[in-house]
Amino acid sequence: MHRGSFPEKGVSITMKQKFDPAFFELFQKTKERNLFRLTKRFNLLISQKLELKMAEHGFPGFKIVYYGFLANLDLNGTISSDLSARLCVTKQAISKMTKEIESLGFIKFFPHETDGRSSVIQLTEKGEELLVTGMTISQNIRQELVEIVGEPAIDQMISTLKLILDENVLSDSKIRTTKKA
Repeated sequence: MHRGSFPEKGVSITMKQKFDPAFFELFQKTKERNLFRLTKRFNLLISQKLELKMAEHGFPGFKIVYYGFLANLDLNGTISSDLSARLCVTKQAISKMTKEIESLGFIKFFPHETDGRSSVIQLTEKGEELLVTGMTISQNIRQELVEIVGEPAIDQMISTLKLILDENVLSDSKIRTTKKA
């Protein structure tokens, strides 16, 4: 038996089987305000909009993950292990992304000055153009959202998301959301 609680409705139900009709009915009533569903849909909406606009501005094949990768490179370049820590992904994932992004001409490599085993990843001119274009499009998308819900609501949403991610307020979370010093 599984016990679930739905704070929006102040209702607690007990299920005896996987698709208990009472649970399913309650689920249908509360799904429009489900945090996981809303964050996934919002992320998809923003990602698709950014990717579409980037293609319109001369960056076909652009993926949202590239922007996070490129935005975490230092002006004078970054080694892959530092990038891995900043993005909270494995070194293998960084290696795969680097190959993809390099093939599109957004990054280049040069030898590390003191560590012969490492290469430094640096933006190319095309990579810099992508960041500038992405920032402009991001500001335009933000403005569209402001026109829908107003500046205070967008500022509050951003502040709340930043607090949750920076402070990792979910006490039992084992997921890294920021680089630990």
